[in-house]
Amino acid sequence: MKRQRGVKEFIVHIILALVSLILAFPFLWMFTNSIKTKDEIWAMPPKLLPAVAQWINYSDALADGTFLMYMWNSAYTALIVTVVILVNSAMFAYALTNIKFRGKSVLIALIMVTYIMPASTTYLPSYVILSKMGMINTHMGYILSSCASIFNIFFLRTTFAQISPGIVEAARIDGAGHWKILWWVLAPMSRSSFMTLGLLSFLGGYNSYLWPSLILRKKEKYLVSMGLQAFFTAEGAYGMKWGAIMAACCVIIFPLLLIFLFGQRWILNGITGDSAVKE
Repeated sequence: MKRQRGVKEFIVHIILALVSLILAFPFLWMFTNSIKTKDEIWAMPPKLLPAVAQWINYSDALADGTFLMYMWNSAYTALIVTVVILVNSAMFAYALTNIKFRGKSVLIALIMVTYIMPASTTYLPSYVILSKMGMINTHMGYILSSCASIFNIFFLRTTFAQISPGIVEAARIDGAGHWKILWWVLAPMSRSSFMTLGLLSFLGGYNSYLWPSLILRKKEKYLVSMGLQAFFTAEGAYGMKWGAIMAACCVIIFPLLLIFLFGQRWILNGITGDSAVKE
């Protein structure tokens, strides 16, 4: 039995190692291309490693500072959007789980309907509203139009529903209001879920492309994904300098990999629901 179990575990580890290698290979290929010359990138048959590492591609990618500006635009807008989304999602989820009011079931049904709708269906009305408010080509317009997440609301609603009602009732008996119960009782007990949603929301905002590309047309307002796309066009900073483009991609991904590396424990705990105190 032990031998059979050991063989099965060995096979599982081999399979997981192969899958991990397949998933990691595009990142490895991107990095090696970032230190190659253009001729080496297009050489046939392709070679994984360059003859001489061209680290100058990184200095070329960051030389004029515009790329760092795009990264800053993405980082600070994603951070603000993440904070606002967590706050309003938590308040909405708390209301759906711990406050009794007429029409709650109808409200939940309406939220579910909006959740199953494609996000693209909201682009036109959102664009019209922002245009009338004079917020086209502004980061404030992008932030305001991105500060709601139906997924986050239902994720936190599920988390709050797993916490024993007796804990909430005990807090009420001690004189705590809704605000204190939410942020002093439920939020600390659901910190893994908050961390998970925070990381996912930040990564989604940082990598956002389609919606910001519709409302942010000035280059100084570009997010990093839009700036990277501009590098592929004739009007971009690098044209078709693929080494610099790959270097720029590596610079974009590196902080995201660090965030995921240090936050993966929170993500796993948040998904499995380990943080909530159940009945």
